[in-house]
Amino acid sequence: MGSKQDMAGSASTAQEGAAPTDTTLHRKVQAGQAEHQARAMSLAKALRLTLAKVAEDLFEVSMAAISVRSQFCPGDDIEKELKEAALLMLFDGPGQSRAAVMVDPAMVGALIQQQTMGKVLPVLEGAERPMTPTDAAIAAPFLDALFTRAGPVPEDPVERRLISGFRFGAWVEDARILGMSLDAPEYQLVHIDVDISGGVRQGRIVLCMPQGHDTITEPVPDGASGELQGESAPRQPVTLSDTVMMLAVDLRISLARLRMPLRDLGNLATGDILDLGAASFAKVRVQTFAGKAVGQGTLGQIEGARAVQVQSTHSGALNLQRRASDRDHMGLPDISAQPPEGNDRRDQLGLPAVGLMPDLPDLPDTSEMPGLENEEEMAAAQSLPDLPDLPDMSDLPEIDAPLDLPDLPDLPDLPELNVG
Repeated sequence: MGSKQDMAGSASTAQEGAAPTDTTLHRKVQAGQAEHQARAMSLAKALRLTLAKVAEDLFEVSMAAISVRSQFCPGDDIEKELKEAALLMLFDGPGQSRAAVMVDPAMVGALIQQQTMGKVLPVLEGAERPMTPTDAAIAAPFLDALFTRAGPVPEDPVERRLISGFRFGAWVEDARILGMSLDAPEYQLVHIDVDISGGVRQGRIVLCMPQGHDTITEPVPDGASGELQGESAPRQPVTLSDTVMMLAVDLRISLARLRMPLRDLGNLATGDILDLGAASFAKVRVQTFAGKAVGQGTLGQIEGARAVQVQSTHSGALNLQRRASDRDHMGLPDISAQPPEGNDRRDQLGLPAVGLMPDLPDLPDTSEMPGLENEEEMAAAQSLPDLPDLPDMSDLPEIDAPLDLPDLPDLPDLPELNVG
């Protein structure tokens, strides 16, 4: 009996001591997991670190992610999450997947001010304006760098696949069109609240990433993850000139121009033939959609596609010809020749050396010319007597009547002269 009780007592003691052992191991596991999670690179941490580094490297402005939070949204409700006043952009991803990015006006304004003025100003009340393709072109390099650098950083493969391989696709004018372009069944919305330039203003970026798209197939740039760990990388800030050169310009090619009454235009039907006149593929006009001509070109094809070779325009006629090097294009005679020898008179007058100008004749010497050069001769000339006045001739008779002249005698006839 005693032995059985002792065995039972020892078994109960072993069971009572097993609980503290399991609790200790459990606590150690939890502590290890917490330490690992603190050191692990999550999606939120990757976006937070990448955002600050991209803003400093590309735009030389300080940005800090105040908060990064995620939420799931069905594809049918994604249009409700998009704001019309924000900058809406469509991003292309691997496997023909599409994502959307929404940037609020405060964030867009900060990027523009940093690019143009070099500093960020506070937000003014009533300064909202519609977003334009230029805004999208300025924000696109920033977002492309954010996706490229943050994509390979998260340790979780699901989070890594969520944001990897996306590039800027197009600017979208309204939320309805953007919602129609997103066809994934479910999206993960990543809200990033950003502090800009040390509290001068705050903005927000919303990433609408599709769930369950194909694994990334594009190569990841070398050293993308190492930049977040303190490795130095060459700074290549994006200038405003680079951004402007990336803008897309839509032009049209005009082969001919026709004028017709509105009645004839309304009667046009399929199969009608229009006479283009003297239209030529070698002289097509390059125009804007507003009708302004910007150049000429030759219409042809490259690899089966229509192409236009734009002719270069010589701008020499628009520039002022005022340099010595421009004389060859002006057709002017050479006037830089030296004057002939012995042309001392021109040197005395200070005239420029012009080889085509004829020699000026020497002026006569005026030292030997007669004149009143001394005071005695001038005094003698002034002392000459005055001329007397003419007599009064008012008493003379008038001779208006004809004068009686005697008759002259007749002259005898002269003999004839015979000239042999």
